[in-house]
Amino acid sequence: MLAPLFLALAAFAPFLAPTPVHADKVLEFRWVLQDLSRLPDPEVVAMATDDQGNKWFGTKKGLVRLSVLDDWQTFTAENTSRGLPSNVITALAIGENRELWVATEGGVSWYANGSWKAFTRENTSGGLPDNAVTSLAIGKDERWFGTKSGFAMLRGSLWTTYSADKISGRLPNKLVTSIALDSSGNKWIGTIGGLVRFSGSSWTLMNRDNTNGGLPHNSITCLNVAKNGVLWVGTQMGIAKWTAGVWTSYKGSLDMGELASEQVYGLFLEASGKLWVAGKGGAAGYDGSSWKLYNKNNTSAIQTRIVYSAMVGKDGDTWFGTQRGVVEMVPIKDE
Repeated sequence: MLAPLFLALAAFAPFLAPTPVHADKVLEFRWVLQDLSRLPDPEVVAMATDDQGNKWFGTKKGLVRLSVLDDWQTFTAENTSRGLPSNVITALAIGENRELWVATEGGVSWYANGSWKAFTRENTSGGLPDNAVTSLAIGKDERWFGTKSGFAMLRGSLWTTYSADKISGRLPNKLVTSIALDSSGNKWIGTIGGLVRFSGSSWTLMNRDNTNGGLPHNSITCLNVAKNGVLWVGTQMGIAKWTAGVWTSYKGSLDMGELASEQVYGLFLEASGKLWVAGKGGAAGYDGSSWKLYNKNNTSAIQTRIVYSAMVGKDGDTWFGTQRGVVEMVPIKDE
């Protein structure tokens, strides 16, 4: 594997679920399954939203933008003149100036003000070590890209490449699945063989063995760092948290239900610190003390066990990218 505001347009009835999550006055939620015909492919593997409320959905057959004016637009390699180098999207990220970064199986794209620019192994002279880009981490001045053959950093127009001899003996596997940046300057590199903390001068490997099982599986699928430095790690078999050197595994958490020991596909952190987990078995929200599970067994709008991504919009609406379309959970507030 490696993985937007509007009115309901489809003829799907809203579903209600009584769970106050986003605000004190929220009594329940209205569930909306978006019109599948708006998507080039039903599998929504990645999502992103900007501060204005524009939303982006990445699929295996193209990219879709849902604007604040409720307009849907599909972008493909063909209609962007290869500004989008591949229709197979793997990850999305928004930069400081609302620019969009798109990871694909054919390279990386940058989109802003109606213009596209593609970065590939060929047009960067190997600065991007592989066109199969799996992950993104966008900082203030640095853009980090994980690939199937190592990772790279772009600062301005200068590329720094970490592949071949530069990662030999430092990364447990050259297939980088995820990258996260923390406020201390550390780069967290997830691979299919373990997790590495890279400071620029040191490389520290963390795996199931040397964390005494705190890391539930060596194959890392996704990463997210909270503002307080807490690192959340998704794996092939559950989720874990790293806090100042201490590991907590949630693999056996009973209130996570099916999601506890299944593959995790995506992690999203709200500004409040609330965590959303997307995975095989559904999605779950964690408020720091308890988990709330949302899946096809308790939520009619979610029609599959596979949830690839989750995010929260500026109005408190929660979005889930699933194996069968996009589902929106809209808070109904007590006026």
